[in-house]
Amino acid sequence: MKKLPAALFSIFLLLSPLAHAGVQMDLVTRNTSGEETDRTRIYALAEMIRMDEVDGDKIKGSMIFLGNEFLYVDHRDKSYIVMDESMIEDVSAQISDAMKQMEAELANMPPEQRAMVEQMMKGRMQGMMGQQKNASPGPRIEKMGSGKWQEYKCREYAVYEGPQKTQDICAADLDDIDGGEDVMKGFRGMAAYMRKMTESMPMMSEEQMNPGKLMSEIDGFPVHTVNYENGVVTGDVSLDSAIEVDLDPDTFAAPDGYRREDPFR
Repeated sequence: MKKLPAALFSIFLLLSPLAHAGVQMDLVTRNTSGEETDRTRIYALAEMIRMDEVDGDKIKGSMIFLGNEFLYVDHRDKSYIVMDESMIEDVSAQISDAMKQMEAELANMPPEQRAMVEQMMKGRMQGMMGQQKNASPGPRIEKMGSGKWQEYKCREYAVYEGPQKTQDICAADLDDIDGGEDVMKGFRGMAAYMRKMTESMPMMSEEQMNPGKLMSEIDGFPVHTVNYENGVVTGDVSLDSAIEVDLDPDTFAAPDGYRREDPFR
């Protein structure tokens, strides 16, 4: 067997880890007139996922999930914040300190004023924690049978919040979409991580925080979704393209030169 020249072999070793097989996917939102109003570009690699808000050839913002943390990148401001377990601990500590300070201030109030403030704060805390008497239990998903959208055969679902239908979903088999399994792996990991974070911060309900929850509860990938508001169609979201591509791991990092912002600033 003929040996590779040493220089060529060194170049091969340098280049081989720079790109890995991943997927690029575009989701398009259209209004009832069929006009494109929003485009989300998704990149997935292993358990990492990145979602870009695309405007023509520009990227406004990115949300990147790395398995154990989120990056929220503002490309217009060239800044980013990190949301991870350390941040959640900081938030919890600040809430605990604020509660202690409030309790100390309440102790110095006259009884009638203290009772009034305690009642007011009780109502606000219940609102923050999603414990209102008439609070929504969150989205409900119902299987509706099978159907088709463009070239995809689908499982159809209806999504309800209370009695109101909010979405019709057409979900195709993952095998029918290039990189579909990789994207869903990223969404499932994101959903599980966000559920873990909501358990650490009970004042934030899972339904409000977790965009990956619905994705983890349907069988397949939503290639077409019709949105409703008060029983009226407001637009739809559809899969525009999905291709397998080689991705640089730096795709899932804040660009060089961007400044890290304090999320509590």
